[in-house]
Amino acid sequence: MIGLSLLMAVVWTISQATEQVVLYPSVDQFGKPIELSGRLTTPPDSAKGIILLLHGTYTSNDEIPSNKPMYEEKWFAQDYVLVMPDYMGYGATKDSIHPYLCGELTAQQNIDMLLFVRTILDTLPLQLLTDSITIVGYSQGAATALWSFKLLEERYAEQLPVKACLAGDGPYDLAAEFDACVQKNRTGMPVTIPMMILGMDMGYQLHLNTKDFFTRATERMTKRYVLKKEHGYVDVWFKTPVHLLSHWLTKKGRDKNQPSTQRIYDGLMRSSLIHYPIDNHPVGQDTICPIWRPKAMTLIFHSTNDEIVGFHNAEHLRRCWGTMENVQYEFGKFGAHLVAYKRFMQSVALIVDN
Repeated sequence: MIGLSLLMAVVWTISQATEQVVLYPSVDQFGKPIELSGRLTTPPDSAKGIILLLHGTYTSNDEIPSNKPMYEEKWFAQDYVLVMPDYMGYGATKDSIHPYLCGELTAQQNIDMLLFVRTILDTLPLQLLTDSITIVGYSQGAATALWSFKLLEERYAEQLPVKACLAGDGPYDLAAEFDACVQKNRTGMPVTIPMMILGMDMGYQLHLNTKDFFTRATERMTKRYVLKKEHGYVDVWFKTPVHLLSHWLTKKGRDKNQPSTQRIYDGLMRSSLIHYPIDNHPVGQDTICPIWRPKAMTLIFHSTNDEIVGFHNAEHLRRCWGTMENVQYEFGKFGAHLVAYKRFMQSVALIVDN
């Protein structure tokens, strides 16, 4: 067990909230010990509870919680303990590949930070009014939030009780998202193509040859924007304006009949919380993935005109869960992906405060 003396330097302060960068013990994709990083925010005297804040897709190491305050912090830093993992492949492990969208692996690592933070809180003169956890995530963070929620309820229900999970515009059905992109020959965010290929390869040890998937344009993008982790996602967005999937993913990579592509698709299935075929799935048809039904309060927020993460992801969750009393759906034309993010946080703030 790593001691509490690990990199516990105060790096900045938001009003009266103390910010600490922490290193914590976890496991990698092989189940071997690894040291990951994240950031912990604590109010000065008392906290209403613990919020696990999970970030979306980042392409620069400068954007991660250990190096930069998260947008969500301004809503909660004065009243809650905020736990913000960097994700493997960033921060303390920035020289490794990020297992992008590998749901269970990243979720377990998030939970390991929660467990470590509890040992820190026991040493602080802080009154914690409740030990329940609220999970908040948007985009990639939303999928990671639901995976963390699932593992917490299934494996840590008594040790780390969940009060609520609030997820916005997330890719929950990754296999269907892949199918939709292939059918439309469109990708909402091109940089996620190499991130997904490399991440699935690393997280599930698929032993892929990137030449089966990467076009020359993708090879250049990967070297410049993905591996170096020096360019922010907004910068990458504007410098990769072509959204044709065929520009970034080879014909072989778009064909599920190819063995290498089938391995990627199997990885996407393993990281899908649910899966319905994108076409011809009548109401009532069983999802292909095992059904998990949350017990705590759950918000599924999604903009129906999100251009990056398809609305079918949220539709498939609603199809699976139906009208459960503890699940709230907030769907509407809230604008593009980044615009809807602000609307999501307004909804989150209202729920957390009540």
